Amino acid sequence: MKKFSILIALLASLALGAAGVAQADTTVGSTIKVKFKPADPDDPYGQDKIKGKVGPDECAKGRKVTIKKIGTEKTSSNGKFDFTLSGSAKPGDYKVKVAEKSIGGGVTCSKVKVTLTIG
Repeated sequence: MKKFSILIALLASLALGAAGVAQADTTVGSTIKVKFKPADPDDPYGQDKIKGKVGPDECAKGRKVTIKKIGTEKTSSNGKFDFTLSGSAKPGDYKVKVAEKSIGGGVTCSKVKVTLTIG
């Protein structure tokens, strides 16, 4: 009977330890691609655009993308974003940031930032 109690206690402690490991937080590294698309020079109403994509796929949907001096957008279901500028973009550096996001199950997609230079 004593051996049986020790065995139960050992199994219980192993189960608790495994549960602690299973619930450990995981961070997935995020990626971002950004490109500038100037307006068509032949179109008098053309607008510059800044487009991009956030990845990986499990971290793409509904991410908050902020471009300093321009604004904030959320990514589509496939991670794409599109900023249409009112007028021409001024030359300079634009800081593009994607916020950290928890996607459930103890998984967090990391924040990421990049600088876009428009010359």
